[in-house]
This record gives sequence, C-alpha cells and structure tokens, in this order.
Amino acid sequence: MPSLMKDERWNGTLSEAEESWISSIPPLGSIIGALVAGPSLTFLGRRKTLILMSIPYSFGFLLIGFAVHSSMLLIGRFVGGLMVGFCAPAAQIYIGECSSPRIRGALGSFTAIFLALGILLAYIIGAFVQWDELAWILSVFPILLFGCMWFMPETPSWLLSNNREDEARASLQYLRGSHTDITNEFERLKATVKKSTGASSKIQPRELLKGSVLKPLLLSMGLMLLQQFCGINSIIYFTVFIFDKAGSSIDKNISTIIVGIVQLVATLGSMFLVDRAGRRILLFVSGFGMAVSLAALGSFFYMLELYGEEVRESLGWLPLASLLLFIISFSSGYANVPYLIMGEIFPTKFRPILGSISSSFNLVCAFTIIRTFGDMNKTMGEYGTFWFYMCWCIVGIFFVYFFLPETKGKSLDDIEKMFSTKKHVEIHGVVVEPVIEVKTSDAIKIRSMAAKNAHSHSNNGYKYDSDEEYDNGEPVPTPV
Repeated sequence: MPSLMKDERWNGTLSEAEESWISSIPPLGSIIGALVAGPSLTFLGRRKTLILMSIPYSFGFLLIGFAVHSSMLLIGRFVGGLMVGFCAPAAQIYIGECSSPRIRGALGSFTAIFLALGILLAYIIGAFVQWDELAWILSVFPILLFGCMWFMPETPSWLLSNNREDEARASLQYLRGSHTDITNEFERLKATVKKSTGASSKIQPRELLKGSVLKPLLLSMGLMLLQQFCGINSIIYFTVFIFDKAGSSIDKNISTIIVGIVQLVATLGSMFLVDRAGRRILLFVSGFGMAVSLAALGSFFYMLELYGEEVRESLGWLPLASLLLFIISFSSGYANVPYLIMGEIFPTKFRPILGSISSSFNLVCAFTIIRTFGDMNKTMGEYGTFWFYMCWCIVGIFFVYFFLPETKGKSLDDIEKMFSTKKHVEIHGVVVEPVIEVKTSDAIKIRSMAAKNAHSHSNNGYKYDSDEEYDNGEPVPTPV
C-alpha cells in the first residue's frame, strides 16, 4: 500500500475509505472461498481443489498489476483473498491426511513456513520494484502450485471414502515409499474411514451438534480467534506505517525485511519443536512472548505521546525490538499450531465442512482486525490498540491451559476418540475405557481394557508387546 500511494497515478486519487478497503478486502473474499472450499473438497477431492484454485489465483495478481481504476484493484484483491480461502483448508487437510503421525506436526508447519517465506519475498521484491511489477512477479507462484500438485496423488482417505480402494492403496504406497509395508496402516485407515462414513455418507445438520463434532470445532475456532486477535495481520499489513509512526532511525524497508527474515527463521525453528515439545507448550510460550512484546510496543507509543521526541531519541530501537520479539513469539506457536490442530482434531467424515467453517471464522476475525486497525488507532491511540491485542494474548494462555488437549504423537483415530462422548480414564499414562459388568448379585465390577500402551509388559504370567493383536486384519482386544 505505501508503494501504491507513492505512485503518481494513484497519489491523491484514492479516498481514505478506498485505501482501507483495498487493504482489508482479501480476508473478506477468503471467507467466501473457505465456505465454498468445503463442498469442493468433498466432491472434487483435495488435490483437484488445489489445482483448480491456482488459475484464478494467478489471474487476481495480474488484474492488480494491470489496474487502471480502483475497482480493478478491489476485484483483484478480492479474487486473491477468495483463492486464499480455498487454499488454507485444502492444503492443511491434504497434509493432515497424507502424513504419518510421527512427522505430521513438522509437515503441518510447512503451511506457516511458506506463508512466512511468501511475506519475506514480497518484502524483498517490493523494496526494489514498483507495486504493479510486484503483482506481475507474484502471479507466477500459483502456476508453480498448479505444476507441483499435478504430479501429487489424491489423499488415501478421500479415495477410500469414495470407494476407490485400489487407488487409495497406490496413493498410500507412493506417500510412504515403495519399500514400506503399508498393510497394517492401510487396514486401520480403511476401518477409520468406514466408521466415519458407514452410518451415512450425507451429513445431517443435527450431527454437527454432537459433542464429538462440536467440541473440536469450538476448540479450533477459539484458536483461530486468538491467532487473529493478537493483531498479527494488522502488524504485517501496516509494518511500514508502524515504523513511520514510531519515527524509527532504521530505514523502514530494511526494518520490514528484517521482520520477514526473523518470522521465517522462527517458523522454521518451530517445525522442529512441534513434534518434540508438543502443541500446548508452544502455544504457552507463543502467547506469553506476544503479550510481553505488545506491552512494550504499547508502552513506547504511550511514552511517545507523553514525552515526544525524547522517547524517539532514547528508545528508537524499541519498536523494532518489540516487533522482532512479537514475530518470533507468534511464529513459534500461533503461526502454525492452530492450522495443524485444525487438520488433526476434526472427525474424518466432517473434516471438509468443519475445516471450511473454522477457516472462514479465522478470516472473519482477520478482516475485523485489519478493517478496524485505523479506527482503533484514532479512538484508542496506538498504545491502546497494542494493549488491546496484548489482552487477547493473555486470554489465549488460559484458553490453552484449561481447554486444549495435547495431540502430539497421536494418530487421527486416537484424536477422534478423545472427543467421543464415552468417558475415558487414564491409569499410569494409559488411556482406558471402562466396561461395566453386572453380576447376579447385583454388584457392579468395572473392568478396564487398555486402549493404548507405549511398551511391552506382563500381567499374571501373560506377556504381550502391544495393546492389540491382529487376526485376519481385525483388531482383537488383549485383556489386562
């Protein structure tokens, strides 16, 4: 936007309202895209959805690059946002269904990593070219997506849900490698998909109100709200404005590039931690770090209003330091974990529609934050705006502590069972399901069957190496 406003063709021709809409309209288009993505993911498949959305995505950038009227800018930005709404749930669901539990967290982080990489590339390229040239260059990247997805297989889960078992087996074999034995994994995947789609392939509205569906949806929506209300999109969209307002002594283009590099490096680092430290601890650290940095940034603007130029001279480094801490903290957790969890906790049958709902809600929050940033600055001041975002980071710490379960290292089937309406008991780190047996004496004894055990053990002279024994591919419970 700053580059656009410096162009003599547009300087003075756009009203303040048009500037605000050009900045904030992509999330509005993304809301519609995310809602339409659900049926597309269900009927066309994950792979075809990603292939088809790349064509209009490229067209949106070209429309911006060749714009001669503000309406072309608005339409181009809207189309770009529309395709982002398609891409976000499709990419995360594709990764979640293709990856194994051992590395799903790392692969799920690639969404945030490439988002950070895209922002950095836009910062770097935008520092050396005009805004229309930047749009022409960016139009190439959706074509790269088209080419890459053309050679990738459809997800095994979607193929099985559409009764294409041979193709599903071939897809899983391709994803795991030609020398990997996929027999057990494929049988478990078949059982999971059959259970999810066996009762009825058509989703009834009342099914969305079941606890096993509603609980993961509300958790995901809560994380999406917290991700956006920490103010990340306002800070990314208005980085140059923040540095200008702060009167930083560092060149604003260099500052934005530094912010982009730090965001990319921090997001890469979180990829190696998400399957080691776990989802919850990363969100704790992320929320705390963002709260501290926003408190410092708000304090700088508060002191700037009170003391003026003295603060710029003595604390001119604080805005950049605060933003770097904020970006590092955000990238270590809230940048990727909400999307990763979205791909994990939704039941297979409802995954496309719940993914669309959650992504749409995320984009509603993003639009709200970006659209209101200017108004909040006018009514609350810069310090009040950043302190408002800080409060939401603190809320996020309590939300994660009290409501979010850990999903690290669990299979999609295990995670789905966590949200079922049956009560589960944990004994020595082992999740067990209580089974009630009634004797003739009317005394009730509770027998517990271990659902999962991490290592071999023995019991009353019987030794076994896992919690399940397989007979003709069917799981047979082993007594405890």
